[in-house]
Amino acid sequence: MSRFLLFVRTHTYVILLYVASITVVCLLLPREGKFPYEFRKGKIWGHEDLYAPFDTPILKTQQEIVAETDSLRTGFVMYYNHRPEVEEQQQSAYRQTFNDHWEKEALPHYRKNILYKTGLALLDSVYRQGIIQEDDVSPPSSSGQITVIRNNVGEEKNRNDIFTQKSAYEMIMARLHLLSDKDETEFMRNLDLNNFIHPNIFYNAELTATAKAEAIGRISPTKGVIPANRKIIATGEVVNDEKFNLLVSLKYEFEHKTGTSGNYWQILSGQIITVILCFALIYIYLMFFHREIFRNISRTGFILLMVLLFAGLSCVIVGNEYLNLYVLPFILLPLIIATFFNTRTALFIFTVTILLVGFLAPNGFEFVFLNFVTGVVSLTNVRAIYRRGALFRTVLWIAGTYAVTYTALILMQGVAFSQIEWMNYVRFGVSGILLFVAYPSIFIFEKLFGFISDITLMELSDTNQPLLRKLSEVAPGTFQHSLQVANIAEEVICKIGGNPLLIRTAALYHDIGKISRPAYFIENQAGGHNLHDDITPENSAQIIIGHISNGVETARKNRIPQHIIDFIRTHHGTTTVRFFYHQQQKRQPEKKTDRSKFTYPGPIPFSKEMVILMMCDSIEAASRSLKDITQSNIGDMVDNIVNYQILEDQYNDADITYREINTAKQIIKNRLMNIHHVRIEYPKD
Repeated sequence: MSRFLLFVRTHTYVILLYVASITVVCLLLPREGKFPYEFRKGKIWGHEDLYAPFDTPILKTQQEIVAETDSLRTGFVMYYNHRPEVEEQQQSAYRQTFNDHWEKEALPHYRKNILYKTGLALLDSVYRQGIIQEDDVSPPSSSGQITVIRNNVGEEKNRNDIFTQKSAYEMIMARLHLLSDKDETEFMRNLDLNNFIHPNIFYNAELTATAKAEAIGRISPTKGVIPANRKIIATGEVVNDEKFNLLVSLKYEFEHKTGTSGNYWQILSGQIITVILCFALIYIYLMFFHREIFRNISRTGFILLMVLLFAGLSCVIVGNEYLNLYVLPFILLPLIIATFFNTRTALFIFTVTILLVGFLAPNGFEFVFLNFVTGVVSLTNVRAIYRRGALFRTVLWIAGTYAVTYTALILMQGVAFSQIEWMNYVRFGVSGILLFVAYPSIFIFEKLFGFISDITLMELSDTNQPLLRKLSEVAPGTFQHSLQVANIAEEVICKIGGNPLLIRTAALYHDIGKISRPAYFIENQAGGHNLHDDITPENSAQIIIGHISNGVETARKNRIPQHIIDFIRTHHGTTTVRFFYHQQQKRQPEKKTDRSKFTYPGPIPFSKEMVILMMCDSIEAASRSLKDITQSNIGDMVDNIVNYQILEDQYNDADITYREINTAKQIIKNRLMNIHHVRIEYPKD
C-alpha cells in the first residue's frame, strides 16, 4: 500500500509540473491570430483567390521608409537660437569707443550725434539680419532653410541671408563709403567696427535632434488602403513585389486585428490545446520509453524547465522588433539534454520545442527545418563540448550547417541575391558563438538538479584523485581489481550501448569501502595469515558486507556524486556472501542459519550500467581463484555467475535484454582469456 501511495504522490507531482509548464507557456504566448496562408516572393499563389476581408492599410516597404527617412534627414530645417544680449553688449562697447575717439577728433560738434547713430544703425542692421559663426558646426541642409528662435518664436530664414562676421564687416564698410565727408568716413573707419561684430545666431543641436526625431516618428508606415472585398491575388498568379507587399500588409493586419477583436477567446483556446498537445507528447514519450526519467521529479522538472526556457525566450524575442529568433542558440537545448540523458531523448524534446516555437516564428517551416537539421548535426558532436579545441570546431560546424541549410532554402525559393537577408548569416554566427555558454551552463544545471556530466566523470576517473590514490596505497589489490573491472565493463558497454565513461568511473570507486579494513579482503592479502581464521563466519560476512555502507559513507564524505554512490550500493545487489554462509552452515549444521545476516542490503541494480558492473565485478574476482585457467573453465565460470545472478532476480529492475547479457558474457570471456593468456581450444580431428 505504501508503494502505491508513493506512486500516486510522485505521479501527482509530475502532473502538477506539466500543468504549471503549460500554464506558463500559454501566458507567454502573444494573443495574435495566425495568417492561414504561406507565401513566398516569386512563387506561384497556390491557394484560392484571396479577397480582403476588411479595409486593410497598405504597408510601406522597408526601402520606402528608409528613403523617406533619408529624405527627411537631408532636407530637415535646422534650429538656431538668437541671443539678443550679444547685440546689447556690442552696442554698449561701441558707444564707449565712439565717445573716446570723438574727444580726440576736431570734427564739428553738431555732427557727433549723426555719426554715432549712423554707426549704430549699421550695427543694428547686421545684428537684426543675424550673424553666424564662420566655423558653424551645424550639418548642411539641402533646402538651405533654417529656423531662428527669437523670443520663443520661430522665424524661417534662408541660411544664405544670414551674415558671417566677414560679410557683415564688408557690408558695413561698403555703406561707410557712401558718406560724403572724407574726414567723417576716416573717423568711422578708425573706430574698427569689426570689433563690435560678433555672432548672435547659434546652432541648437539638441532642439534640432528632438524635432528631427519627432518628424521621423510621424512618418506613416502605410500608403493607402485595400478596400474590403477587393481581390488581392488570384490562384496561379506569381507573387511579385507588389502582390507580396499587399499580402504582407494583409497578414500584419489580420494577425493584429484578430488578437484584439472578439476572436480573443478563440485564439486562446487554440493556443491552450496546441500547448497541451506538445507537452502531452513529452509526457507520453517519457512514460512509455524512459520511465526512469518519468518517475524522477527532478529529471522531469529539468526537461520541462529547458522547454520553458527556450519557449519563453522565443516569446520575448518575437515580441521585440529589434531582436531576431535566429540569434537564440536553440542547439544548446539538445546538447545539454544529451549530456545528462541520451541523444534520442534530446532529439525528441528538441523537436517538440521547435515545433512549439514554430507557431511563433515569422516563417514557421523555415525555422523548424533549419533548427531540426542543425540539431541532428549537433547531436553527433555531443562529446565535443568537453574538449576546448573540439568545441571551436563544433561551433564552426553548427554555424556552417545553419548557413548551408538557409542557402539551400533561398536557392529553392528562387529569391534574387539582391533580396537575400544577408544579416541572417551574421545571426547564425552569433548563435554558434553563444554555444560557448554550454560549458558553464552544464555545470550550473549539474549542481542545481544533482546530475552528473561527462566533465565531472572525466575528473573523477583521473587516478590521481585523492580518494583513488589513497585506495591504491592502502588497498593496492583492490585498486588493481577496480582497474580490471573498469576496463572490462567499459568494453562491454561500448558494445551493447550505454555510458562508458559513467561505468568506468563507477568501477573505479565501487570498492572504495574496502579502504577502512583492506586486510580482510583476499586481493590485499599477500599470503600468510588470513584474518578471517580468527573470527566467526558471521562476523566475516558482516565485515565483507560492511564495505558497501563504508563505501557509501566514504564517498559522501569526499563529495562523490550520488550517481556513483548508487553503483556502490548496487554492485552486489541482494546476493549472499555464499562462502561464509556455507561455512556457518558447516559449523552449526544442527541450527538453521539466518540467511539475512549473510545478504547484501541492496538495492538491486536499476540500470544497464549497474548490471554490467555487478557482472564484471563478480566474474573478475572469481577469475583470480581459478587454479586451472582454460577456455572451458572461464566459460563455465562466467555462465555460472551470470545464471546465479539471474536466478537471484538481480537484473529485474534494469533495462537490459537477454541478447545484451549474452553479448556481455562473450566479451567478458574473450577479455579474461586475453588477460590470462589462454589459447583457444581447437577441436580435435
